[in-house]
Amino acid sequence: MNTLIALAVPFAILVAYLVTMPSSQAREAESRARRVSRCPALANLGDVQRRLDAELPAHQVDFVLARVAQHGIDARTLWAWLDRFGADQLVLALASGHGYAGVLRILRGQASYDEHEARLLARLSTPELFEVAA
Repeated sequence: MNTLIALAVPFAILVAYLVTMPSSQAREAESRARRVSRCPALANLGDVQRRLDAELPAHQVDFVLARVAQHGIDARTLWAWLDRFGADQLVLALASGHGYAGVLRILRGQASYDEHEARLLARLSTPELFEVAA
């Protein structure tokens, strides 16, 4: 009987630990991504950075995050831009001189967004951002 108790107690503790163990970071990140996709108002800069990391080279992510900090662009605005235009267009818009107000005007439809003009201006103002590594 004592042997049975001695075996059952550690087993019960192990089961309790496994049941209450926090979920893995990967599952937590996937869950967070689904929640933010369903409700973009929940987006924060960490969500935006994860999305940028998945879609852009590291030097472009660093550029975008620096411009976001410089212009004080909020995460919901960035998320709306990413949903509508994509990460590569965000790089072009920021590199071509659009700040927070410019991004908002484009998202609200108060100003048009010309991808060709943005590409030209971006390549002129920050050519190192678009150089292909040899």
